[in-house]
Amino acid sequence: MTGFLSDLVQYQGLFQMLTILGIGGTFQIGFQVSTITYVSQHVKAFINETWLERYGYPIHQDNLLFLWSISVSIYGIGGLLGSSGTRYLTVKYGKKKCLLCTNVLMIIAASIMGCSKIAQSFEMILIGRFLCGVSAGLCVPLHHQYVGEISPKKLRGFANSTSSFFWSLGKAIGQISGQRELLGSQYLWPMLMASCGFPALVQLIILPSFPESPPYLLMHKGDQEGCKKAIRQLWGEGHHQADIDDFMKEKATMKNTKILSVLELMKEPAFRWQLYMIVVLTATVQLCGINAIYFYTFEVLQAAGFDERMISYMTLSVGLSELVATAVCSSIIERLGRKALLRGGYFIMGSLLAAITVTLSLQDWYFWMPYCSLCLIILFAIVFGVGPGGATVSVRVEIFQFSCRPPAFVISAVLNWLGVFVIGTTFPFIVENLKHFCFLIFMVVIFTSGIIIHLFLPETKGKSIVEITEEFNKLNFRKKCIPATPNHVTEDYTFCTRFPFSPTNTFLKHSILGSLEKALQALGNRMETSGITRLKKTNEKLTEHFIFALQVQFQGLVQMILVLGIGGSFPYGFHISVINYPSVHIRKFINETWIERHGSPLHPETIMLLWSFIVSVYGIGGLLGSLCCGYLTTRYRKKKCQMCTNLIMLIAALFMAFSKTAKSFEMILVGRFLYGIGTGFSLNIHPQYVGEISPKKLRGFTNSTVAVFLTLGKFMGQVIGLREILGSEALWPWLLASSGISALVQLATLPFFPDSPSYLLIQKGNEEACRKAIRKLWGEGDHQAEIDDIMKEKVAMTTTKTLRVLELIKERSLRWQLYILVIVMTTLQLCGINAIYFYSFEVFHTAKFEEYLIPYVSLGVGLCECLSSILCSTLIDRFGRKALLWGGYTLMCSVLALLTMTLSLQHQFFWMHYFSVILIFLFVTFYGIGPSGATVSVMVEIFSQSFRPSAFLIVGCINWMGLFVLGMIFPLIVDNLGPFCFLIFLGILAFSAIFVYRYLPETKGKSIMEIKAEFNQLNFGKKESSVTDNNFPNDQLSSTKL
Repeated sequence: MTGFLSDLVQYQGLFQMLTILGIGGTFQIGFQVSTITYVSQHVKAFINETWLERYGYPIHQDNLLFLWSISVSIYGIGGLLGSSGTRYLTVKYGKKKCLLCTNVLMIIAASIMGCSKIAQSFEMILIGRFLCGVSAGLCVPLHHQYVGEISPKKLRGFANSTSSFFWSLGKAIGQISGQRELLGSQYLWPMLMASCGFPALVQLIILPSFPESPPYLLMHKGDQEGCKKAIRQLWGEGHHQADIDDFMKEKATMKNTKILSVLELMKEPAFRWQLYMIVVLTATVQLCGINAIYFYTFEVLQAAGFDERMISYMTLSVGLSELVATAVCSSIIERLGRKALLRGGYFIMGSLLAAITVTLSLQDWYFWMPYCSLCLIILFAIVFGVGPGGATVSVRVEIFQFSCRPPAFVISAVLNWLGVFVIGTTFPFIVENLKHFCFLIFMVVIFTSGIIIHLFLPETKGKSIVEITEEFNKLNFRKKCIPATPNHVTEDYTFCTRFPFSPTNTFLKHSILGSLEKALQALGNRMETSGITRLKKTNEKLTEHFIFALQVQFQGLVQMILVLGIGGSFPYGFHISVINYPSVHIRKFINETWIERHGSPLHPETIMLLWSFIVSVYGIGGLLGSLCCGYLTTRYRKKKCQMCTNLIMLIAALFMAFSKTAKSFEMILVGRFLYGIGTGFSLNIHPQYVGEISPKKLRGFTNSTVAVFLTLGKFMGQVIGLREILGSEALWPWLLASSGISALVQLATLPFFPDSPSYLLIQKGNEEACRKAIRKLWGEGDHQAEIDDIMKEKVAMTTTKTLRVLELIKERSLRWQLYILVIVMTTLQLCGINAIYFYSFEVFHTAKFEEYLIPYVSLGVGLCECLSSILCSTLIDRFGRKALLWGGYTLMCSVLALLTMTLSLQHQFFWMHYFSVILIFLFVTFYGIGPSGATVSVMVEIFSQSFRPSAFLIVGCINWMGLFVLGMIFPLIVDNLGPFCFLIFLGILAFSAIFVYRYLPETKGKSIMEIKAEFNQLNFGKKESSVTDNNFPNDQLSSTKL
């Protein structure tokens, strides 16, 4: 106690700043999360009254629920947006300035919500909630980082745990303020929503009198005097040399290091296990069951016989227990350590969840069982606050260096806000179907996380950032020798840290090594091959220290990938999924229009014929667009064609939007046909364009983004098509027209990006434009290896013209490329993914899911495919295209065999359909990780520039014809074979896996000419190809210095 009081006196400036940061930091998000439930009834009544006053009739209940759900969820959207911008803003302006601006934003939001009732505008609530979300999304990562950086090493755990304390305090204050006797009444609810502005105002007034964090002043600003002044102000007068030395060590390791972007951090091997830890910790906080505990508190109290009016006060005990527990955590974290609190907390919470499941199952049997449940719930909240609630933040701050902390907290915040959105969407349905057995899911998550923490997380208590980094290096580079960081500070504070090579800088390494070899040869050092190999290894060790500083920025490339994806494969996936949702409304609209025109209803078979034509005309348009794409892209270039495609999509969207107003179902037919043409163009242009703008080392990643945006389009179509959003009878025309937004975004942004460098150099011969495009997309750096590959391809094409489709088919040197193209594209259509989606509804029915829940559960299947496609983009350049293809085919084949068995036996065993549900999710995951992403990459890489347009015309024809044929015959196959239809797809996958394994050469990290040389061994056997990588004429130069 005496030690604590002495620390309180010495570090009074630090404690004051922790309080100010907490009030305007995590306190806000805790307050917002808890208060919104208390104003729900009042806000709904206000929306209804406002609508009635404006339009003279009450709002429909579905629309009222939709507006309320938007009011709740828009907070998460704002939070996601705010957290995504924290890295850039903190690096550019500093954490203090960003927090002050965040307070201004929160005060504006509070003013808007406070005046909403006076202005009779529920739209002001939406705007205010969105701004509150943006402000909270910015302030929470800032609070965590700021607190971790202003505290000395011995108090770092205590300081970091205050973030959780203020979060819990915000929840408790929100619960108290939301009581009917305070601000939760019918008249004062606007003041309750606006009260978030008060803590923001307090922080805005007081924070300017406190300094920036000492590490920021020293490392980022280089202000050593300012750092010492901040330390004295925060930590008092005393001997702080050990902490200053730690700052200097970290600064020395960052001498040649810049603040990383999110993508660079994710790709850097030196931070691999730190990222694993931050993902596990963030996901576990979301999935530990604390939300379920709060939900079941009301039910337990009702079962215990408490009066309805008392229950809201009783639930305060859970919130207050968590608050007290986080305060306890902050006092014991420096004694027990972070790892012990996390591991112990997880295991105790898992045991409590098992006990709660038992007591909730038996609460109708024994009168005293609800009281046991209430005790266990309070105990769970206490253990959560003492363990993971407080220690998680501390670990997230401590395991990253200063240069990596901003992007790491962006990742953490994005995961957190996505978790809030996903849990908020799915949790009610999980509870509805599994009841209290939902705790078993959380129990498995908690125990798994506890084991991971026990095995892999090093203890961070009392260690500097450099020492913690060395601990993680043992995990990141287990088989490599990691040079130890010195334990002392030299006079000039120079240190060396090993930054291992990653795929993003391999070409730089080879460039440096090549230059060293040439220099030695010029000096006359004649060495044998083994000697040069040893020299390479030595030089690698010497140059690895400098590679991190030489990494090239690919911001322009990433931006262009996003723009191409939004208007490329995204619309294709969107239209595949979205057309199912308004089917009933469109058929009803066709019948009503016909009655209004002719006075008699249409025959049901005629309605079905018109509906099937609306669906299939999309494929006809896509086939037509694919057939024209090859000629048009060759003549007018891909960029112009893609922009014209956007205009077609916008026209189609207008036809769709006004079809109901014009009472013309023919406009839907025209719109679908134009959508098909536009998608046929974009689906051919997108993979080619993406493949040509990317450097060799990132080609797999960029090509796999085609599949990512396709699955993202499917998922967004499923989300927007829900009844609560745009899938209602009143809004279905806007659902069909919403695809025009992505076309408009691309049309407005694509003109600012260049044509592909290979197109400019090979087809246009414009060397200056090629150089400019490379700088814009890949940043400043040494790209000579890539330029040499383009020059080799250009030399090889000097006597080659752009082939037509028939000429491509007859060309012997491209025979095996065409075989591979046809096999992988046909397998993509006939792998069974459509059958899986078809049978998912039947399986969910059999698993006793409610009818209205099945669209949401199938939404989970779409989300699973989307996430696995994103995972594929991170794995493809590590494992290669060939391994992902044949491995994915093999795993999908195994899953189909098991799924056939479980579907056949699901009526004999009641639990069998649950295995079918698991297998469906597994199949979609393997499809997204393997064939979905790798197929596009292979198709782009096995053809050179002159053959690619015709090759992709063939791809488009196979794709659209396969879509049409499969749509025609698949219902008949299912009708006759039932679940045994999967055996057909199983046979196709098995054949394709063997074919790809035997005949497809690995394309990872190879130039087009190297890939062509490998195919020439298949096309000509032992004969040499006419032009390969190794037989350029002596008088032609294969590289040009740009």
